[in-house]
Amino acid sequence: MVSVRKRKVVGVYLAAGSSRRMGTSKMSLELVRGVPLGGVALQQALGSELSSVVVVVREGDSLDWLPAAALAQIPLGGCHIAVCPDAASGMAHSLRTGIQAAKELGAEGIMILLADQPFVDRAMLYSLTNAFNEHTGEDYIASGEQGQPKPPLIMGPSMWQATASLKGDVGARSLFRSPLYRGRILEGTELLFMDIDTADRYEEAKKLSKKLFANHFMSI
Repeated sequence: MVSVRKRKVVGVYLAAGSSRRMGTSKMSLELVRGVPLGGVALQQALGSELSSVVVVVREGDSLDWLPAAALAQIPLGGCHIAVCPDAASGMAHSLRTGIQAAKELGAEGIMILLADQPFVDRAMLYSLTNAFNEHTGEDYIASGEQGQPKPPLIMGPSMWQATASLKGDVGARSLFRSPLYRGRILEGTELLFMDIDTADRYEEAKKLSKKLFANHFMSI
């Protein structure tokens, strides 16, 4: 049996959004008592096989939503806070900040995660990192639904420059439609990709969280 080398994958956790559609900062909103939205997927990421996680935030963020696992990992180097000074200009700027920080940490792959996707779990993250290690010829490994790539996803070095060159409030979606890059998509369920961007979606997520609490919000 041929052993597979584990490549150094650094997570970039995008938590610098403006929350315009919510009307209030959503990172600190609680899904259940004592569990802020912004910290849920981060806790899963910190308990995965990622080498470390870069948390991209806006200037002035109180960071009161960070889970205990993140606070414990900051002095150990497992979690890094990267402030994006131009986060108000859109997601592309947060991506650029995160990619630069991940490169400085010696990343061989960069996993992009969204802070408002609370139902992302460790099983999904393990699948992504395992596939990235096994399929070294691919530019990306993405989770997806019906063949459409979605975060969380891992980008290899071949995509970093193009992603960092994006501008405005756009993600890297356009790059995945480009014939310049090839990759694999790991199908996931609709729940895993649920993002909280409206008040109605937040109320729905709170109801789901009560049902899933025992399995989903495990300490690490």
